[in-house]
Amino acid sequence: MDIDVALKLVDATAMARAARHLSAPEERILQGTWQGMTYEQMADTSEYSTNYLMRDIGPKLWKLLSEALGEEVSKTNFRVVLERRFPEPLSEIQRHQEAVLFDPGRHRNLKESQPCSDLVEAPDISGFLGRTAELATLKQWIVEQGCRLVVLRGMRGIGKTVLCKKLVELIQEDFDYVIWRSLTQAPPLTELLGKLLTSWRNSRCLIVLDGADAILQNDQLSGRYREGYKHYGEFFRRMGEESHDSCVIITSRENPREVTLLSGETTPVRSFILSGLKEDEAQEILETEGLIGQERWSELITLYRGHPSALKMVAKIIRELFHGNVAEFLEQETLVFGEIDELLGQSFNRLSDLEKEVLYWLAIENKPVDFSTLQTSLNLSLSQAELLEILASLRQRSLLETTEAGAKSYFALQPMMMEYITNQLVAQISGNVSTAESPHYPLPEIEESIELTPSTKLPVNLSQWFDNNIETGWQPVEVLLGAKPQKSSPRLRSTYHLRQEGLVKRFKPIQIGKRFQNQVVALLVAIAAEADQKVGIRVQVQPMGEETSLPANLKLGLLNESGQILREVQSQTQDNFIQLPRFRGERTEHFTIQVAFDAFSMTEEFVI
Repeated sequence: MDIDVALKLVDATAMARAARHLSAPEERILQGTWQGMTYEQMADTSEYSTNYLMRDIGPKLWKLLSEALGEEVSKTNFRVVLERRFPEPLSEIQRHQEAVLFDPGRHRNLKESQPCSDLVEAPDISGFLGRTAELATLKQWIVEQGCRLVVLRGMRGIGKTVLCKKLVELIQEDFDYVIWRSLTQAPPLTELLGKLLTSWRNSRCLIVLDGADAILQNDQLSGRYREGYKHYGEFFRRMGEESHDSCVIITSRENPREVTLLSGETTPVRSFILSGLKEDEAQEILETEGLIGQERWSELITLYRGHPSALKMVAKIIRELFHGNVAEFLEQETLVFGEIDELLGQSFNRLSDLEKEVLYWLAIENKPVDFSTLQTSLNLSLSQAELLEILASLRQRSLLETTEAGAKSYFALQPMMMEYITNQLVAQISGNVSTAESPHYPLPEIEESIELTPSTKLPVNLSQWFDNNIETGWQPVEVLLGAKPQKSSPRLRSTYHLRQEGLVKRFKPIQIGKRFQNQVVALLVAIAAEADQKVGIRVQVQPMGEETSLPANLKLGLLNESGQILREVQSQTQDNFIQLPRFRGERTEHFTIQVAFDAFSMTEEFVI
C-alpha cells in the first residue's frame, strides 16, 4: 500500500467517524509517519511548528483513528494497523477506481466500455419470477430520475435481495462501477468504506448494501441503529442530500431513520415497499410443484398474500403430504408451521415489547379496527402520539395492513401473521414459552386485593401446583383455548392478562344444569408466588366448546371458612367470561369458590 491509498483510506475513515475530511496538518502527520519521520522533521518540512503537530493535532488524530478502528492507533503502529486492516493486493475494482481517481483521461475512455463490477457477495437468482412492474418503477427512479438513495424494504423472505440482483443486471450498463456488499455480518462503516474506496464523487457508481436491518437495533421501534453503527446514518444522509451521479440501493426489512426523513414522491431519496407476488406470478410456484385443485389456488395465494418464500414452503408440504391437493390442505385451517413459523418468528423477535402488545390485541380483535377502538381496547397506558408511533413502526416493518372504509382507516394483520401472533399469545397464556419469551414488564393490576381468613375445609392444594403436582380433573389452559387458536378470540381476550412469568394456570369443567342443555363452563384458577411470600390468585368462569358466551345470571363467589361470601360477580347477557377481583393469601390459608346458576350450586375448596 502506498501513501496515497493510505491517505484516501484514512480520509474515508474520518468522514465516517467525524463527518469531515482530513485537514492539511493531519495529512502532513500521516505522510511523515508513513515515511518514519519525527515530529521535528515534519515541522522542518512544513509550515507547522513541532509543538502544534505533536501536542495538538497529533493526539486528536490518533484518538479519532483509535475510536473509528476500534483499537489503539498511534504514531508508532499506524502503518502496521492500516496495512493489517486493509491488506494488499488490492482487488481489481479498487485498482480500477484508483486509475479513475488519478487519470481523468482514462475515466473518459472507461465510460464507453463495460462497467467494472464487484458482485462476489451478490446471490444467484436462477428461477426469478415476475416483478415486471416493480423493476420498471425502480429503473425509472434510478436511471431516468437520478435517485441517489433507494431503499427496497419488505417482510423477510418477500424477495428483496433477488429483485435487487435482477435490477442490477438491468441497469448496470448505466454505471461505471457496480459494487455489492452484504451487511449481514454488520461490518463497521469504516471497514465498508475502506473496501469501497468511495469514488462516487468522481464517477458514476451503483452501490448495493444488502441486508441493512443487520445494523439496526432489535427490541426498539423501527429505524434505530445498533450501538456503534450510528455513523451509517450520517453516510446515508450525505448520500441522499449531496449532489453526485451515483446511487446507493439498500435492502432492509425497515427504513433507516434518515431514509424515512428524506424520502418522498419527488425527492432523490425513495423507499419502495415490496409486497407479495401477483396472483398469476404466484401460480407459477404452485405449477412448479405440480399442485392440483386450481379452483382454490387463488384462495391459497390470498391467505399467504403472495409471499413467495411462504408459498414455496407450503407448496412443498402440500405436494409431499396431501398429494398436491390444495383443497385438502386448506381444510386443515392451519397456515403457520415449520419453516413458515421460523420465517415469521425472525421478524416478530425484532419487535419492541409495545409493538408486540399491539399485535396481540389486533389478533384478539380478529378483524380490522380503527384507531380509537384500538386505543380503547389496549390494556396499556399509551398516549395517542405513542400509539401512532408504534403503528407507524409496524407499518414500516410490513407487519400491519391498513384499509379504508367510510372515511375511516382500519388496521389489521394479514392471515398468516394473525395465526402466528395468536399462536404466540396462546403459548404465553398456557405457560408453554421460555422465560425469555414471557413479557418482561409489569402488566396492569387494577383490581383490589382481598386478604383471606383461615379455613379448616379439605381443599385442592394450590402450593403443590408450583411443583407441577396437579389434582385430577384440572386441565392445562391450552385445552380450553382449543385446537384452533385462530377461532378462540373471546377466550384470548379474557386470558390476555394471564401471561406473566411464573403464573400457574389450570381449569376444571363444570356442568351447570339442564336448563341450558347441560352447558359446561370452565372454572379457571391462576396463581403466582409474590415477593412477600403470599400467593396472588385469579379465578374466572368461561364458556367451553363451541359456546362463546355464558348464560345470564351465572354467579361466581369467593367464600371464607364460615361460608361468608367475600365477593360475588354475576354474568350479564353475552358475557364472554366473569372474573373475581384478584385476591391474595398466605400459605396454608383456605378459601372456597362457589359457582351457582338457578337451582344449581357447586363449591370447590382450596388451600394455598
